[in-house]
Amino acid sequence: MEQRRLMLAFAHPDDESHLAGSTIAKYAAEGAEVVVVITTRGEAGEIAPGVDATPENLGEVREAELRASVKVAGASLEMLNYRDSGMAGTPENNDPRAFVQAPEQQVVGELAELMRKHRPQVVVTFDENGGYGHPDHIFISKTTSIAFRESGNPEYSSPGGLKPWSPLKLYYMAFPRSRIKRFFEEYRKMKPDNDITNADPETFGVPDDMFTTQLKVAKYVPVRREAASKHRSQGSPFDVFPESMHEDIFSVDHLILIDPTPAPGTAETDLFEGI
Repeated sequence: MEQRRLMLAFAHPDDESHLAGSTIAKYAAEGAEVVVVITTRGEAGEIAPGVDATPENLGEVREAELRASVKVAGASLEMLNYRDSGMAGTPENNDPRAFVQAPEQQVVGELAELMRKHRPQVVVTFDENGGYGHPDHIFISKTTSIAFRESGNPEYSSPGGLKPWSPLKLYYMAFPRSRIKRFFEEYRKMKPDNDITNADPETFGVPDDMFTTQLKVAKYVPVRREAASKHRSQGSPFDVFPESMHEDIFSVDHLILIDPTPAPGTAETDLFEGI
């Protein structure tokens, strides 16, 4: 097989390490070319205590954190020039610079151009609900899915006019709902008074039976943890639990094969399976 190439498309700095850090580290360590695409600089994020950042420069701070994190994981980075849209229902949604305000075909064109440039066989993005309904996550899932198809279409003209390239597999990546429930339970034990006490875990993640692909990534958890730690302005999910629990919680990454349509009972252990 020729050089393996993997592209992951997400919306904000830290999406890549919190959700897919072990997957990125695994394939980079195995010699694949891995490129991470991020569409915004996370300007609408929170600022963790003790971090030298302001609302005015948070985007710059988070971009620097992102570059450091991706470097730790062993990937390269492509950034699009959109603004963080914020959580659903917030004023940031209506900012004309917000990612969700961008014309859909414009974003599709930019993503298709990057696919034609990097020529990945495998593309990964969020599930259709973006994990928990974040508008930017939903939009990058939709536009990446369309770009996946258009990239190989000889009738489709991307902005730079590159030749068509047809990626072979499209995956959605998410946390299984069972893991979300366990996360909530353990977090509530450690911090009974917290901001997720009343959250409904049924609105997070994806039902376990939807996943087609499980990657054993326990050996890459330390890299994932280091990559996530670079996002100091936002904090890390590893900060919540003692180190003794990290491998148990993050030892498997879960994905759903979207294209080609998987056969019933598909149970992959490698994103490049069948290529």
